[in-house]
Amino acid sequence: MKKSVIALSVLFVAFGASANVTYHEPNAQYEANLNEFGAGVKNWEEARLVPLTLADSHLYHYHAVISAPTEKMPMKLVGGLDVSKIMIDDLIPNRKISLYDVMRDRASMQNYVVMNKKGEILAEDYWNGTDKNTKNHLMSAHKSFTSMALFIAQEEGFLKLSDPAGKYVTEFKGRKFENIPLQNFADMTTGIIDLPANRPDYHWGSYGAGTTGSWDSSMPSVVGYSGLVRNDDGDLVPPADALGNLETFSDYLTEFVKHVEPKYPAGEVYEYKDINTEILGVAITRSSGLTLSEFFDKYLWSKGGFNSEATMYVNQAKESAASGSLNVTVRDFAIGSFLMVNDGKNWKGEQVLPKAYVDAVKNGDDGVKQAWPKVSYEHMLFENAFYKDQWRTATHPVTGRKISMMVGVNGQFSAFDHVTGNIVAISGAYREPSGLGMMKLYLLDTIFTIFDTLAVQQAK
Repeated sequence: MKKSVIALSVLFVAFGASANVTYHEPNAQYEANLNEFGAGVKNWEEARLVPLTLADSHLYHYHAVISAPTEKMPMKLVGGLDVSKIMIDDLIPNRKISLYDVMRDRASMQNYVVMNKKGEILAEDYWNGTDKNTKNHLMSAHKSFTSMALFIAQEEGFLKLSDPAGKYVTEFKGRKFENIPLQNFADMTTGIIDLPANRPDYHWGSYGAGTTGSWDSSMPSVVGYSGLVRNDDGDLVPPADALGNLETFSDYLTEFVKHVEPKYPAGEVYEYKDINTEILGVAITRSSGLTLSEFFDKYLWSKGGFNSEATMYVNQAKESAASGSLNVTVRDFAIGSFLMVNDGKNWKGEQVLPKAYVDAVKNGDDGVKQAWPKVSYEHMLFENAFYKDQWRTATHPVTGRKISMMVGVNGQFSAFDHVTGNIVAISGAYREPSGLGMMKLYLLDTIFTIFDTLAVQQAK
């Protein structure tokens, strides 16, 4: 048994803490309640279960709590948008349905916030037992927050996006990944296509991006995504998975490079693989000496005007997935986009995110635009789009409206309109991961419709 694991296995008993981050055990009663529906920490992300499991999901995980900031962006509900009055074409020809009914019933949205560029709330609703204090699991929309942290780390002098990954990821030494710049990991243009095999019963199977899904089952397991177990010595460790008994993310990376090599030269193709984001997380934590939750607290959460606590799943070594462990309120989800529409500044006008980062997300570059359609299935869902710095930017094929967005697999969206600066944040519980149906309900029917409606209202 590794000494580091022995020492750290007691932290959840002692609730060890740093500054504004504390670490906590699961709530046993919450998981027991979920078990009555066949849900729990081992299978919580199954599509059929997400209406039960995505709200306050940190409570049945080992998790870090990032304290609510002392200085909060004022939240003012001014109204002015009623989604029940917006009528869109129904499935039956010549019939209309309200956007409210589409959002709540057909799309299984749990809650949403619509905000203008000034940060005023124009509309919000909370369904399925949620409220403004509910922490919603962001799934892969977490990636965009990790990207914010990455560029803050560059501004603080911890790293450079031009640095080769091997400078921080020593497990890449002597491998083809070693000299790929961090920027390619941020753009998901590293050439990673195939992944290690999943455990036989893994419920996502091969569904998702490319040929092997967006991550293999061992990767989330090792960072606490599926809970922790006691080994024969009584120490907390991740459960065994397809790659064996791995205890830290370093263990995972050591195994990963035995199974995977880039299939294309760096920069040539876009392919959505979560390991890209995890390498960014490793660069942040190893260059700063902070855990991911601690870095978020010190450099992003405490400065961005966020209103509430945030949480991240953790393993016994306080490691968190950089690509999908964050839980936040939907209002704070919207504030993430508020920073983007205000050129990286918070509500007080203080620069939190580099403006160059915001511009890169909005405008992309020739490299990411050329890489978008070559391998990934996503260009078939939305042709006129690109992926830059862990954000997707898309242009509506008819109206020409351009938006950028954070996206999670079950309908977690925080999107902003490039022209008006309006924001739509949605915590979804869509029962099919990604795909054409989700794009139709969430992106085309809801987000673009709301932006179009507001643009007309605000132009009067």
